[in-house]
Amino acid sequence: SAKLSYQVIDYVFMDNHFHLLIKIPPTSNMDDVELLNRYRLYKGNEEIEFLNSDQKDDFREKIHDISFVVGNFEQRFVQWFNREHQSWGRLFGQRFDSEMIEVSAQSDSLLRVMAYISLNPVRAGIVIDPKDFFFCGYADRLAGGSIGNSDHEFFDLFCRGIEAEGVRDKQKHFREVFRAYMLGLRRYKNADSKTVKEYLLTKTNTHPEALPWDDLFIHKCRFFTKCLVIGSEAFVREKLAKFSGKMKWKRIHEPYTEDEWNDIYSLKPRRRGAPSG
Repeated sequence: SAKLSYQVIDYVFMDNHFHLLIKIPPTSNMDDVELLNRYRLYKGNEEIEFLNSDQKDDFREKIHDISFVVGNFEQRFVQWFNREHQSWGRLFGQRFDSEMIEVSAQSDSLLRVMAYISLNPVRAGIVIDPKDFFFCGYADRLAGGSIGNSDHEFFDLFCRGIEAEGVRDKQKHFREVFRAYMLGLRRYKNADSKTVKEYLLTKTNTHPEALPWDDLFIHKCRFFTKCLVIGSEAFVREKLAKFSGKMKWKRIHEPYTEDEWNDIYSLKPRRRGAPSG
């Protein structure tokens, strides 16, 4: 992240896949001095300069591009993996899926996605409580790692009515609210599935705090991994209108469909051969 322009909000690394929740700041947030510093880090040369304004603009766009950011991460991960295991060749089977997430006080889309990410090892039966899974942002967040640096901003969005003093206090309260949000969700999608809180109670005899949040959540995987935009209906329609001319497939031009789940909407491409209407 010192070379490119992004911030990891949440993550989980599983045996055969991973999820990253990444924030890309506006290109206008970075001044020319910071841009040059990142360029020198990227090139490994403390004295290099931009040749012209076009090169500078191209680099600015590149380090703010989600495809370049994730591609850079995957490439470096494969290099590390092959070196550690004395192997070679590709590791990832296909291109990553990406979605745009609404972040606003009017929608809990961000909380839902964070909970989906954090509960991956619980659904897989690896741990009982997501805090016990080492390779995830939730455990990192509870440990005070850099993954939670923006939690005070999320407090301002999602913790209305709670009083807090200072950044650290806001971060602490947001993590409590987020845990309560997760615990109120069902572990699996079937109607008779226990909530995560109930599951924890039966397994550990502990009494975690929980809030009565929406429980129809877990295992709605395609909603989060196979769509283009996630948010309220107004947010999805706004992005569809803004980017509809750019959302094209290389091989086939397919219509887009809206998928509603309670008050959260997604925008995703219709599969080939899917029925219309």
